[in-house]
Order: sequence, then C-alpha cells, then structure tokens
Amino acid sequence: MQRLKIAQQIIIVLLFAVLIPFVTIGLIISNIQQQTLRRELNYSALEISRSIAENVESYLSFSRSNLKQVADALTFMPYASDRVDFLSEIERTNTNIQNLQILPNSKMPNEIYSASEDGSKIRIYAPINDEYFLLGEIDIANMQNAVVKRYKNEKRQIYIATQEGKLIASNVGETPEFFALVSDLPKNMIFENSDLFNKFKNQPSAYYALKNPKWVVMVNTTEKITNATIDTARFRIVLALSLAAIFIIAIVGMYTFYLYINIRQLFKGIIAISKGSYERKIHLLKSAFTPHEIVFLAKEFNYMANKIHQSYHDLSEKNVELERLNEFRTNLVNAISHEFRTPLTSIVGYCSRLMRQDIKIDDETKNKSLKIIKQQAQRLSRMVEDLLVVPEIESFSIQLNKVEINLAEAIENSVLYANSNNSKFVVDVADDLKNIYADSDRLEQILINLCDNAVKYNQDDEPIVIRAYNANSIPTVEIKNKSLPIAKNMQDKIFDKFIRTDSELTRTTRGTGLGLYIVKGLCAAMYIDISLDCSDNYFKITLTFNDYVQ
Repeated sequence: MQRLKIAQQIIIVLLFAVLIPFVTIGLIISNIQQQTLRRELNYSALEISRSIAENVESYLSFSRSNLKQVADALTFMPYASDRVDFLSEIERTNTNIQNLQILPNSKMPNEIYSASEDGSKIRIYAPINDEYFLLGEIDIANMQNAVVKRYKNEKRQIYIATQEGKLIASNVGETPEFFALVSDLPKNMIFENSDLFNKFKNQPSAYYALKNPKWVVMVNTTEKITNATIDTARFRIVLALSLAAIFIIAIVGMYTFYLYINIRQLFKGIIAISKGSYERKIHLLKSAFTPHEIVFLAKEFNYMANKIHQSYHDLSEKNVELERLNEFRTNLVNAISHEFRTPLTSIVGYCSRLMRQDIKIDDETKNKSLKIIKQQAQRLSRMVEDLLVVPEIESFSIQLNKVEINLAEAIENSVLYANSNNSKFVVDVADDLKNIYADSDRLEQILINLCDNAVKYNQDDEPIVIRAYNANSIPTVEIKNKSLPIAKNMQDKIFDKFIRTDSELTRTTRGTGLGLYIVKGLCAAMYIDISLDCSDNYFKITLTFNDYVQ
C-alpha cells in the first residue's frame, strides 16, 4: 500500500476535516456563547438589583444613624430653646435630613421607616429618652437624583418602587416597561434577596424586595441590550469561523512544500534533543512561504538548553521565596500563639474569678480584676490591629483620611494610653509646636507603638523622654528611653518584621515583633521621616512631619 506524502495528506485533511468541523464548531460555539451570555445577563441583573438595594439600605441606615446621634446629643440639653436652636442648626448644615421634630413616644410608630402623607418623604425615628423621640424626614427626590447620577450610563432600566406600584426613583423615568414589570412581579416575593421574574428567554428582569421600607428594586434588560450582546456576538463568531476556514484553505498551497522540507529538519532536531544534545541547531529552508509556526518551533529547539537552565534558576529563586514565606508564616503563628495566650489566659482567669459564687469579692478586688481584664483586652486589640495593617503596608494599599491634627494632644493621648503600667514619662512639648496633616487613627497607632516599645525595652526604671518641637520650622518628635546596647547589624534590621532585640532564650518583653515595622510602613504612607539613634545605651527614634500647617 502506497502511503501518501505530507502535502497530499494536508490537502485531503483540509477538504474533509476543516469545513465540516468548522460548521459544527460554529454551531457549538454559538450555542455555548448564547448560554454563557444569557447566564451573564441573568447574573448581572441579579447583582445590579442586589447592589442597588444594599445601597438604599445603607443610605437609610446611615441617615438613621445620623438621626440617632442627634437624638443622643439632645439628652444633654435641658432647655427647650437650646434644643430648638440645635435642631435648626442641624437642618441648616445637613441637607439629607429635614423637618426635625421632638414628639412624645406615644406617637412613635412600630416601623423603622414610614412614608409621609403625600409620599414624597421618608420618615425615620430615633428615641431620645423614655418620654420623647426624634422624627426626621428624607426627601425621596434626593434618591431619584442619586439614581440618575449613578446609573445614567447604565443601559438597563432601573426602577425603585413601592410594593403597591408607585415609582420612587428610576434612571429612565416612568416608562411603559415599568408598568409591565409591576404587573409581572410575583405575588409572593422573596424578601431580602434578588430573584428573576422574566418572561422572555434572553431579556431577564430581576427584583429585590425590601422589608422596611416596603420597596422593590427592579432591573429590566431591554431587547436592544439582547441584540447588542447575543445576536451580534453570534454573527461575529460565524463570520470569524468562515473567514478562518477560507484563509486556511487559501494559504495551504503556499507553504506545503516548505512545510515538508522543514518538518524533516524538525525530526532531526527532535532526535538530537531526545539524546541530550541541547546544543544542536536546526537549520530551516526559509523563504516568504515558510510558516511562522515552523520558524518559531525551530527557535524554541535552538534555545531549549538555555531555557532549561533558566528554568532551574527560576525554580531555585521560587524555592527561596517559598522558604521566606514559610518563615513568615511560622513567625506569625508563633507570635500569635505566644502573645495571644497570655492576655486570653488573664481575661478568662479573672472572669472566672469574678463569676465565682462561693467566695465574697470586695469592690477593690473587683475593680482591680476589671482593670486587668480591660488592659489585656486593649492589648489584644492593639495586636490584632497591628496584624491587620501588615497586609496593607506590604501591598501599598493603606487608606488614609488626612486631617489637621494637634500634635501636642496626639502625644498626650498616646502617652496616657501607653502608661497603663505606670511607667515614667517626661513630656516636653514646645508652645509653638505646629499642627500637622495626618490620619488620626494611623498617627495614634504610630505613637502608641513607639511608646509601648519604649516601655517594654526601658532599663533601670529610667524616665522615657518625649520631646516635640519645630526643627527648622518642621514639627519633630523625639522618643528616648534607656536600653541595653544594640549591635550594629541589629540596628539595620530593627524596622523589619518579627525582629526582636532580645533572643528567644532571654526574651523578657511581650509583643508580636511587628511594632516598629508597622511604624515605618505607616510613616512612609504619611510622608513622615523616621530615624534611629542607639548611641550611649539609649534608644531614640525621631519623627519628622513633612506635611504640616504652614
């Protein structure tokens, strides 16, 4: 039996194995694409309805929280005139909540929210005391403006309506589709969850029913969107497959000859590589008709030895990285297991002590126990906060809310917080110390970590000295404590993760080993220069605040 040559086989394969598979594949891909896009339209409609509903709930919850803060503030105002002035000022500065009224609790409804008589406002309530509550109103027009602004470019039709069918807000206004959607809503709606209720196969509609207020968020997919996604994509797939089949058949005659010759060269190269000769070169017969794939394969064979070597090199680097990550994980687990156990043990022990019924505990002992429980809980809170900020520092994704801060007050608060062990602090703050711009929470975390570090490593009960002054008109803070001598190589690593100046065998201090690492990361994020001086058995850290009030 005479075997066909490669060129002859290619021609037969093209005739019988390209056209039919392309047609079949085109139908399959078209169907899969339609199913995929349909599921995507369903999913996106559900997600949009859920997202809008959550935004509405968040908006109402935020407004009620603000009203609750106003109600809490009223409890400190004994005079009616002061309350009236205060509410007037709130209405003037807060455009979200208006028509604030103080009413007796007998008029307070059971619902969290209710609609006004004309339906143009939402009423929210917050208790003041046992006799009165505070009433506020939110203009629904604000919600309409927010929906139009947020979803003006959204191609889907979005409606927020009452369960009775009254439109509250929409990005397209009151359209005929709105009334059709209202009539199609299921009678027994699922609350607090998004669901589909579409009648048309490729035009999904989704709703999200809220319990309080009794609103429904509806998202409608129009026929235009369906045509722009499913129908257009189907046409493009069929067209692409047809052009690809024509192109393949057209060019096969141009490269068949060179393909045959160069494939023989590839066979020789494969045999050489299989025998370990990685330096073997493949020499192709190149011309304008030589396929790019063959040239590419030849280059891959020619450089395979180098790539194998590079692969081994890359693998070694990955192993080093894995070892570093494993070390980080081990250190983190050790830090948590060691440092969390002590405060948790203290909290559980003292709680058990206070709960005992067989002994009588005097008030002084109770207060002392509660103080220790509070201190250990605060210690746990600080360690958790330190652990949470590490990923943000490493990914350079720290969120900051920089405001003007009185640096002197920030230092004072941090010293009070860190002075739970009655350590001696000497604070010297210049009278003309300038204010700075920083994130108040992050600044407090920096100062408390530095004060805690100074307390933990302080020697001979020496006072910890904190100086704050303007150095060349730049606010500067120095924190200094007496410490054991620190080796030069350790000074260079003092701001790294899990670095401790005491060893595992001589460790006398507590902590996760992340304090100074977090301080340096937060300082870098807020443009604060930090420097270290460990001379004369003293440990001094200097902060220079470059972002300050001129």
